[in-house]
Amino acid sequence: MEESSAPTVLVCDDTPAKRYVISSWLRRAGYRVVQAESAGEAIDLMDREPVDLAVLDVHLPDRSGLEVTSLIRSRQAVAATPVVHISAVAVETTDRIAGLDVGADAYLVDPIDPEEMLSTVRALLRASGARRSAERFAARSGRLHRVSVRLNLAANPARLADAAARAAAEVLDTVAVAVLVGDDGQGVRSTCSVGDLAAASSLLNAVDVEKLLAAVGDEMVASPQVDAWRDVLPTIGEGAWRLWPVREAAVLAGLIAVPTEAVEDDTHSVSLMQRLAQSVSVALSNLRVLAHERRTALMLQRSLLPAVLPEREGLVIAARYRASEQHAEVGGDFFDAFETDDGRCFVVIGDIQGHSLEAAVVMAEIRYSLRAYAYDGHGPTEILNRLDVLLDRRDTPELTATACIAVIAPDRSSMDVVTAGHLPPLLVRDGRPAYVDCEGPMLGLQVGAADPTTLALHAGDRVVLMTDGLVERRDEPLDRTMERLADDVARARDVEAETLADQIIDRWGHGEDDVALLIVDVDAHL
Repeated sequence: MEESSAPTVLVCDDTPAKRYVISSWLRRAGYRVVQAESAGEAIDLMDREPVDLAVLDVHLPDRSGLEVTSLIRSRQAVAATPVVHISAVAVETTDRIAGLDVGADAYLVDPIDPEEMLSTVRALLRASGARRSAERFAARSGRLHRVSVRLNLAANPARLADAAARAAAEVLDTVAVAVLVGDDGQGVRSTCSVGDLAAASSLLNAVDVEKLLAAVGDEMVASPQVDAWRDVLPTIGEGAWRLWPVREAAVLAGLIAVPTEAVEDDTHSVSLMQRLAQSVSVALSNLRVLAHERRTALMLQRSLLPAVLPEREGLVIAARYRASEQHAEVGGDFFDAFETDDGRCFVVIGDIQGHSLEAAVVMAEIRYSLRAYAYDGHGPTEILNRLDVLLDRRDTPELTATACIAVIAPDRSSMDVVTAGHLPPLLVRDGRPAYVDCEGPMLGLQVGAADPTTLALHAGDRVVLMTDGLVERRDEPLDRTMERLADDVARARDVEAETLADQIIDRWGHGEDDVALLIVDVDAHL
């Protein structure tokens, strides 16, 4: 038994000769021995260094072995340490019962047979080792369960690789590497070290990824000294690394690696890493499905919105839509801008609450119905009332909608605004921003729309309509974000509408919800 891996046994006896004999038996059997001649010295020693088993004389000069055992059992750090009582004086049955009752695992009396003692020590260390192994496995299983949540929250292969490397490092208390392949064949490599769980990532080109995965094959051990692995696995001495493949639909799509010493001769650790690799495989497959669903949803969403906004005399109109990265399903945000036969320009923005196919269907119904009502000559208040009835007749009370309609006069000199539970438009005039003072109940409540708010328009005015995804933040009040957005728009008074729309989306369009944006510049009066 190698000294470095040999269990440590504490021998505490106030008789030097007896202490020497027992220690000699244990050393010849391959154990590492530390000695103490008093209870106080034994307790201090156990506080300073790990002890796998303690042999305690029952009669010690400062306190009894029974008291020391009780103290050991009361301390969480050493409570599980096996204890063997020995005595040449307390040899009665009642003495043995007293020792076992306070927490001793065995009780031996003089004269002690060396083989009996060594057999007792071996048995107790086996049981203790099995218990510690089970406790370590349970603790690591708990860690794996907790970190698996992060795997399922990863939004892309790069973040999943970070989460996988961090999970392996946390579960096994070691350095770990994860490599995953993206849809484009490019790879991402993440490394996470013990004590520093912020994964460091780097990209791998498609050629290197192909060589790397080809090198995996059926070989589950790799060396950093081999060309294929030199730029992937950190060099830690001369040690090799154990690999676990990550597969997607039976195709090799990445790997997780830890130093072999972290799992050597530990079937529990190997089992945990196999479970981790399987969890990463499932998470990666889910990511692929989610990405496909999101692309499909985005295509559907864009097909339901105007592809191009027509040019309107006296107005410059720019529109943008950005889908949330948090949702795979299609959302209900919409916008529109069109001119009726009498020359009025309708600028519309709205939001059907939720992300689902039904929300998209309702969004399309409302947008097309709104156009039809406008072409029939109705004003914004009457249009919202009719949309309210339309939504109510769908018999889907869980769906509500907000909308804002701005109707610009044929000569571009005025604008009527009506909102239904929606954010008010922002009007910027001469570099000074102000939200239009208007409000009204959301659609679906059947309480009637508000009357229009009429504003005079000047050449050079800028009107901005938005859905709440642009300004809602978990960590900041809505009125504060709206104020900051107004300041941003005001500072960009000389920026063209199309350019400003891009800037706003890039700066503000990364919230948790979909974003729709309309910018209307009053170019001139007709």
